[in-house]
Amino acid sequence: ALANTPSGQQNLTHFSPSDESHDNNGMYNNMHIDQLLLLIDCLIESHMFARTFNSNHEQRNLLWKAGYRGKAKPNLLSQETHSIACAIRILFRLYSDPDRNNST
Repeated sequence: ALANTPSGQQNLTHFSPSDESHDNNGMYNNMHIDQLLLLIDCLIESHMFARTFNSNHEQRNLLWKAGYRGKAKPNLLSQETHSIACAIRILFRLYSDPDRNNST
């Protein structure tokens, strides 16, 4: 679904494993494979927590009626989507990284 949006298509076409400027951004090159896998686990756990919270409409209604976050029901949609997107980006980067593909 994300790939069908203009910003999703831009993100998909922007990623290139051979792009040298992309390799110098962030902490990826400074992290060991075990650290990256632990980070992926944490991101997936964050996604599952946010998804569980967002699915609990009764709890969200109680918080909303108690005045939490103003006029809209509280949600963790940003956490739910960004955490899984980040985990997937790291996994694709690991998959396409010739220096790490035999690091298991």
